[in-house]
Amino acid sequence: MIRECDMTSLSLTHLRYRPAWDVLLGTFRKGTITVAGDAMHVMGPFLGQGGSAALEDAVVLARCLARQNINDHKRLELKNIEEAMDLYVKERRMRLVRLSAQSYLTGLLFSSSDWSLLKKILLVGMMAVIFHDPLSHTLYDCGSL
Repeated sequence: MIRECDMTSLSLTHLRYRPAWDVLLGTFRKGTITVAGDAMHVMGPFLGQGGSAALEDAVVLARCLARQNINDHKRLELKNIEEAMDLYVKERRMRLVRLSAQSYLTGLLFSSSDWSLLKKILLVGMMAVIFHDPLSHTLYDCGSL
C-alpha cells in the first residue's frame, strides 16, 4: 500500500478546519444524539484548545443533563434529554465559534507561505482587534458539576 500510494496526497502541513460559520450555523443534535469534542469543533494545534474544549463539553453536557433530571424530579425521559441537549448546544455554540475563528485565523497565518508580508500584517492586526487579549481563550470557566 505504501509503495502504491499517491505521494502528492501526503502532507505534514495540509490542515483542514471547520470554519467558525459552520459552528455558528451547524446542527449538533438530532433527537437524543449530540456531538462533542472534535466531532463538534475541530481545532488546529496552534492554541492547544482541542482537548480542553472537549473537556469543557463533557462538563457542560453532564451539567445540562443533571439539571434536567433535578428540575423535573423524575427519571430522564426523551423530552428531557432533548431539552438538555439543546441547552448544551446553546451554551457551547458561541464559545466554540470564538475558538474556531481564532484557530482558523491562526492557521491561516501559519499556513500561508505564499502570502505577502503586508497580508500577514493585516491578518495579525485583524486578530489583535477581534481577540484583544490573546490568552482570553484560556480563562473560560465552564462551571462545575
